[in-house]
Amino acid sequence: MEQSFNDKRIVRAYREVARKIVKKEGLYHNMDQAELKEQTAIWREKFKTKEMTERDKINIFALAREAARRITGLEAVTVQLIGALVLGDGKVAEMKTGEGKTLVSLFVMYIEVIRGNRVHLITANEYLAKRDREEIGQVLEYLGVSVALNEAQLDKFQKKAIYTADVIYGTAAEFGFDYLRDNMVRAWEDKVQSGLDFVLIDEADSILIDEARTPLLISDKKEEDLSLYQDAELLVQSMLKDDYEIDEQKRFVWLNDAGIEKAQRFWQVESLYLEETQNFLRITMLALRAHFLMQKDKDYVVLDDEVLIIDPHTGRALPGRRFNDGLHQAIEAKEGAAVKEESRTLATITIQNYFRMYKKLSGMTGTAKTEEEEFKEIYGMDVVVIPTNLKVNRQDMPDDIFYTQKEKGRAIIYEVSWRHDKGQPTLIGTSSIKNNEWISGLLTDANIPHQVLNAKNHAQEAEIIAKAGKRGMVTLATNMAGRGTDIKLDEDAHQLGGLAVIGTERHESRRIDLQLMGRAGRRGDLGFSKFMISLEDDLLADYDSKRWIKLREKLLRRAPRTGKPVNKLRLHTYVYEAQKRLEGANYDLRKELLSYDEVIDLQRKMVYQERNELLQRQKLGISSEKILREIAEQTFKVTGDEQTMEEAYKRQEEFLAGTSFPMSMEEIKREDPDVVIEKLINWHKGQREKIPAETMSAIEKEVYLNLMDQMWVMHLDEMVQLREGIHLRAYAQQDPLVMYQKEGGELFKKFQSEYHFYFAHALLELEPDGLVMG
Repeated sequence: MEQSFNDKRIVRAYREVARKIVKKEGLYHNMDQAELKEQTAIWREKFKTKEMTERDKINIFALAREAARRITGLEAVTVQLIGALVLGDGKVAEMKTGEGKTLVSLFVMYIEVIRGNRVHLITANEYLAKRDREEIGQVLEYLGVSVALNEAQLDKFQKKAIYTADVIYGTAAEFGFDYLRDNMVRAWEDKVQSGLDFVLIDEADSILIDEARTPLLISDKKEEDLSLYQDAELLVQSMLKDDYEIDEQKRFVWLNDAGIEKAQRFWQVESLYLEETQNFLRITMLALRAHFLMQKDKDYVVLDDEVLIIDPHTGRALPGRRFNDGLHQAIEAKEGAAVKEESRTLATITIQNYFRMYKKLSGMTGTAKTEEEEFKEIYGMDVVVIPTNLKVNRQDMPDDIFYTQKEKGRAIIYEVSWRHDKGQPTLIGTSSIKNNEWISGLLTDANIPHQVLNAKNHAQEAEIIAKAGKRGMVTLATNMAGRGTDIKLDEDAHQLGGLAVIGTERHESRRIDLQLMGRAGRRGDLGFSKFMISLEDDLLADYDSKRWIKLREKLLRRAPRTGKPVNKLRLHTYVYEAQKRLEGANYDLRKELLSYDEVIDLQRKMVYQERNELLQRQKLGISSEKILREIAEQTFKVTGDEQTMEEAYKRQEEFLAGTSFPMSMEEIKREDPDVVIEKLINWHKGQREKIPAETMSAIEKEVYLNLMDQMWVMHLDEMVQLREGIHLRAYAQQDPLVMYQKEGGELFKKFQSEYHFYFAHALLELEPDGLVMG
């Protein structure tokens, strides 16, 4: 994106500071490594008690610049220092591909360590985390800063050692899972993650926006009749268009009256909306989503009889990740693949809520300005566009818009063919595997040799990208093309105009288009970019605007068969409007996900806080007698009609089952509830006195923690089921989110009451004679 007037004003102020840093380049020139390390130690001690001034900041940056020059041979230029200053103020720095964001990270991480903060550096994948840890980590270590790499599959001792480092590299998922696992441990000393002080996110748009669609989940297997998914698949296959309705933009499908009747006949139930038939409704809705909203080779790919999710923004397959809440099983049934057990959520958090827990957050990426509103609203971060060090020499041409896909395909092959003949390396971008394979077929028919990169062969990504800048090379890729790694041109390619990028369709987000264009013209290289699209592309075919639909139909009806582009000015406006509409719809989906997760987030924080307080003590923080009295009052002090009292007696029987309390149910029914409660409390006191206080405290703590964890998992499962069916409330003119907040709150109260009930029950079950005293 171009710099706005506001960006220019902000950057001007940072530039003044950056120039002062450059002027100090001789300040540490004559110091050896031991002296530089000593300077780091002095500063760390100094800023424990003192505020950092601008002069301090300039000196700190100058020292890091000297260390980087010695270790990497790279001398940070003014715009890189500006980027680091922007990051230090908790903003998103938009810096083009090839501008050296990895070096920029050094300065902000070093200064945050000196401020006394633990620093987490998040990258898009483990390969980049490892690479950056080696490149910049050695500079930090040269300055006396400890550095670690947070990898998956490590044991708790290795993890604890990692979290003692000043700077830790890793992926968003690994840090998020460490947080969730820490809140499942049974002893305080088993926790691994240290404080969430400062996090710097590379490829911030990819992680904070694209990955934010999928929550992080820790799960285990859930016992379930998997044949129901195959049954639901048969039901959906029998459905006609009159049985359901689809909202493509909101990615929602629902049954209308005819569909509901058909489903009820199929499942042989009177109503899908009774408590006992909720599972049939849930599985039916999942089968509908799998069939009508999830597209093969776009949302997922089937490899070796396995359904793999495709990341919609990188085009990469995500092995090990599954759509949650039964959707994956519904897709497996649709594709005739083996249906695997559904998982049960043990712990979950969204990317947004995890990163919002850090005291300070900043990010860097090549493309962020188009999503500035989201960064500001969700994360409280401004986006600042940093100018490039060298002028961008890429030639960005206006789109060529063709009437049909067929005409577009021919034009793409012609464009690629003449560039290939002269030897110019070309990167062709597609948004899906399906289109990727279509273009590949056209290139093959035209005898144009090419290499293909998509989710089906992502293992060769590094090798393919390494060749993409060579003379005469044609690379066809989904939008995963080498994000985080540069396409390096060989000498011949420089002479032939650099890398040519041909986009074969506009994406749902302008940001993804800018990423594709940004593969060419790095660091002042020559380059070329152009999008070649058609009126039949998904973006324009699905654009729901009456004026556009009318114009599109008219254009297609009267299309001259010349094969030349339409290129009417207002068409470009409609393309832009369609993208803006989709960006808005996707933002609303992410915001909705966050709104729903915030309900659970409040509950999660309360549970985790109580859990942490419990782990840090040798005994329960609350009086077990108080819990017992409260539950006894709720259980025995019940009045109402005959049915209410029958239910109350069942609850009382459950409460006393397995205990040796010396009152029968007949006596309890006849006695005054207050008398029963006092007898129960006094009897329990007598039982407790026979058990040593220390043993009793240990038992209470263990029982309470066990019940809390078990019932939290059950509560999460209930919240998932509530969320799954809540949109049907829109039928009754109710706001689904308001209903979810209200009913989710009631479920949470029920959860708290239930684990207290079973805790009180467990206390009553304790038999002093049955305990083995150590």
